[in-house]
Amino acid sequence: MNELLPKDRAASLASYADKHELFDLFQSITSRMVMDRPDDVIQFLIEQLQKPTAQGIAVIGPPSSGQAKIAEQLALHLDAVHISAGRLLATAIERQTSLGTQARPYLERGEYVPDNVMLGLVTARLQDPEVGMRGFVLEGFPRTKEQAKGLISRGILPERVVVFDIPDETIVSRLTQTRIDPITNRMYHLTLDPPPQNPTILSRLIQRSTDTEAAVRTRLNQYRRHLFGIYSSFDKECLRKLVLPDGIIGHEEEALKEVISEVGKGRVTRAPRMMKVIVGGLPGSGKTSVARMIEKEFAVVCVSPRTVILEELSLGTGIGKELANYANNPDDAPDDQILQLIANRLKRQDCVDRGWVLDGYPRTKAQADALAEKGILPNRVLLLRVSPETCYTRLTQRRYDPLTNRMINLATTPHPEVTNPLHYPSTDPTTWPIRPIDTPSAVQNRLQTYPSAQSELSAAYGGGRTVSRQGRAAMGREGVAIVQAVDAEGVESEDVNGIVPGMERVFERVRGALMRGGNIAVEKED
Repeated sequence: MNELLPKDRAASLASYADKHELFDLFQSITSRMVMDRPDDVIQFLIEQLQKPTAQGIAVIGPPSSGQAKIAEQLALHLDAVHISAGRLLATAIERQTSLGTQARPYLERGEYVPDNVMLGLVTARLQDPEVGMRGFVLEGFPRTKEQAKGLISRGILPERVVVFDIPDETIVSRLTQTRIDPITNRMYHLTLDPPPQNPTILSRLIQRSTDTEAAVRTRLNQYRRHLFGIYSSFDKECLRKLVLPDGIIGHEEEALKEVISEVGKGRVTRAPRMMKVIVGGLPGSGKTSVARMIEKEFAVVCVSPRTVILEELSLGTGIGKELANYANNPDDAPDDQILQLIANRLKRQDCVDRGWVLDGYPRTKAQADALAEKGILPNRVLLLRVSPETCYTRLTQRRYDPLTNRMINLATTPHPEVTNPLHYPSTDPTTWPIRPIDTPSAVQNRLQTYPSAQSELSAAYGGGRTVSRQGRAAMGREGVAIVQAVDAEGVESEDVNGIVPGMERVFERVRGALMRGGNIAVEKED
């Protein structure tokens, strides 16, 4: 069957579409068109293309946790519209609107206001033209699965849903120590902001009925009961849980920094995209483990300098025999030969059809440029951030079975029970062989001479876009950046339940990075 386009031409067009986020643009405009159903489609498209890109963020937390201040400060930082579900409700009740009148009895009984009432209040505010131009930070909403589904069904899809995870005891301890002066309406906290030691003032302080331990725990139980439904309503790549054991109050600056950092990682994309990923980082940063997990998760082809050498060896080719001595240390192999092998491998049909992940190559801008000249262009570049000290420890702790070539790490792998002395000279894993490239001196030399992956690959593929305090993402002529930095420290540790290894946590960050649009770095304060 004749192809509509030659393969190289199709690949070039796909690369252009990725580079300029055309798939995301089509997805966004199509979603709006389906929801708005404009009569004049052409005029609608023109208007949508002229509008600035505005992001929507939802901030959720336990009741009275202090999330309101964080949401307000985040909105100021991004120059977005701050929308508080609580304030909308209070205003509607004060003005005695139809929705406010319906909500009042529930609020007086301390119950959740019906979902249809809250959806009516929130969606009416979200339809304001100012919100469409500037974006929004939605505080305290959605509170239930029905509210979340209601937003989605109306075409309101927050790019990020930030959930503050704060222990109940932290909330209870703070609220039950709150007192109010009914004469001045001044609020005090018996520990954090104690009242003056004035007998007259102390004698008239009261505790609101909503601040008793029973009332606070009732509200918290309501919140927890609905939380899973909210989680299940959104794509997991959109969700970000920020654990704050000590709460927000008194730690506002740290909480705000975490939220801004999360928002700056770019929006989640729902547009179709074939994965063409480069994984870079220092030796020992976990590149190979991450690449293999990407291969398994997204059904792409994993390629590395080592795998192409081993393939040539298995085929008995001349170049395979030439490079045989580099199979365990491919970084030292002649660059021109490795480049040609990798380029040829990535142009094979399985990589063209399924996509690919490139493990540990290119390491330098020159190598990246050489790949580009051969038509090899990624649409994601992941930089694993790990300290040289951590990499040194990981590499020098590696041991192997000379008969099976199975690698283990003394720091991260449980010591296997050795029952066959022919396989190992000793049952003590610390006496098992260490490869020459993993000796302390060799590792130290590799880490010192290894090029900085971040600077080299960022120079080759561009840095991140910047979101200014006005919330606008600057995009140059070269299109969006594709570089994403991923924190890969802490792989040696385990989760609190002792089951999930650290690399699984790293891969959660990797998965999120792959599902996001171009990398965004939030501009720092002067």
